[in-house]
Amino acid sequence: MILQKKIIIVVPERISTRLFQQYLSANKIDLLVYDEIYKLNSIDSAEKSDKRNEHSRLIKMNYIYKYLIHRANKILLLGPFIKSVSFDRSNIKIEKFITNLNIVYNKINYTPELMNYFGESDEKRFVYFLTPGRIKRFFLENNSHMNFEYEGYDDEIIEWISENIHPEWYYVEYLKQGIGIHHGKTPIFLRKYIENEYAKLDGCIHTILCTSTLVEGINTPTNNLVIVDKPRNVFELNNLIGRVGRLNIENPKRGEVYITNKETYEMYNPDDWIDLKILFESSEISTDSIEDECLYLDKELPQEAQESVDSLSNRLDEKFGIRYAEIIEAGIEFKILDRFIDNFDGITNHEKEIRVISDIKFKILNVDNKYLNGTKLKTYSFYNQNSEEKYISFDPVYNMLVSTKGMKFVIDKFIKTYSEYTTEDINLFIDTLFQIDEFIKFKMMKIITIYELFDEKGIFNREQNRAFIQSMNMIKAYSDSEDGYERILVDLGFPKEDINLISNKIVRYLDTNGTENKLIKLKKDRTVFNQLSPFGKGIINKMRSHD
Repeated sequence: MILQKKIIIVVPERISTRLFQQYLSANKIDLLVYDEIYKLNSIDSAEKSDKRNEHSRLIKMNYIYKYLIHRANKILLLGPFIKSVSFDRSNIKIEKFITNLNIVYNKINYTPELMNYFGESDEKRFVYFLTPGRIKRFFLENNSHMNFEYEGYDDEIIEWISENIHPEWYYVEYLKQGIGIHHGKTPIFLRKYIENEYAKLDGCIHTILCTSTLVEGINTPTNNLVIVDKPRNVFELNNLIGRVGRLNIENPKRGEVYITNKETYEMYNPDDWIDLKILFESSEISTDSIEDECLYLDKELPQEAQESVDSLSNRLDEKFGIRYAEIIEAGIEFKILDRFIDNFDGITNHEKEIRVISDIKFKILNVDNKYLNGTKLKTYSFYNQNSEEKYISFDPVYNMLVSTKGMKFVIDKFIKTYSEYTTEDINLFIDTLFQIDEFIKFKMMKIITIYELFDEKGIFNREQNRAFIQSMNMIKAYSDSEDGYERILVDLGFPKEDINLISNKIVRYLDTNGTENKLIKLKKDRTVFNQLSPFGKGIINKMRSHD
């Protein structure tokens, strides 16, 4: 008799709480492999203010970790440069294997005099910066040295971006030079394209300018790295350098690391490993999201926080008949729920959707709306100091939600409204729109979770709360698909312009198993296939049937 074993391999940020719990409630895992375990590390007190926006993400990842380790027969936790780790609260038998096996071969060079940061088609390289803003400043400072055109760039890609985003977008200029920009605010379809082209021997990208996405998101190793800025700590520096010169049996080659900053060079210490302190495994509270950390990770609430939780619990029960245990099960954040309840009567009774969206931005998600800096008039060249207007005259968030032509519709509206715009203005606005896209998908979706729970209780009146309900449907439709293809297609590297077209078609392929096989079948439908972007066509053309 053949015994079937179920193995699941995960990394922290790729897990959806509700989807995983639904799956695991009906399945027992024989072996759980949890990679990049260092991302569960507690926040140091000195870093709290810098990482405030990451607290909810960290708590959610630890909550899922807590859930997973009690659903698996055996667990393998993996992470680099970890000296020690304690498991004080999980009550599981632990065996630790610490190895100094080095699978990279590289040389560290201190090169303050380095003039040429860029790679070539046969000598590609990464260039590290601390933040996306530092990359943009680098462009401004070195623009006179970057006016060359790379013969190997992709005409179709450049043409599509120019038509569907804007020809003056700075990404276009640097893609023509074989340079890719890769950071957390870069749209995912471009990140995937840049990674893939860099990995190909004859690819269109020879240099990637990036932030810590080099550590967290790119699986493509490199033989050359220039470190321009000082990383946040030794651990991040070690991880950066660990990308360079990975041993390749077929083509072994020593990697070269160029450090241009003296402080960074002196900071480097490959033997300085971390004492990992997993947030769940510690009884201490180390984030500013005290209520969520305690409630989701089973920690004791301080008196003041306990009073806040009791107050909100009573309001939930008395007004809506909802128990706080249901809030935890849904994965709803305490402070967002608290603000939603405070504004419930106003936000649910607006007559127009645009007012609902405004309240979500400024009253419910007010601590998450830094993206709005790019919608403030004072950041643009056409700003009139005598005007009382604080933001641009239309709401880009609302317009992104209602657009049937993607981002292009909103960009065109900006151009028509502010015809005196400069290249710098249009670049700022486009970058802002990509941030808004992420905001809708990952921040505004938190309201959908609240809405769905309340809607299950029959709390909303379809007539009286029409604008609110319609707004919820708009947000949900923007960043989710009931058939489940949205996340898969995004991860494959399809732009949003392709995703709606593809999802509407392949959901009908009931006789075909597997997303890739459905996409291959789509290729035969030339009417649909020919409408796809060169990104989408390229992805499908590389696929082979698994039937």
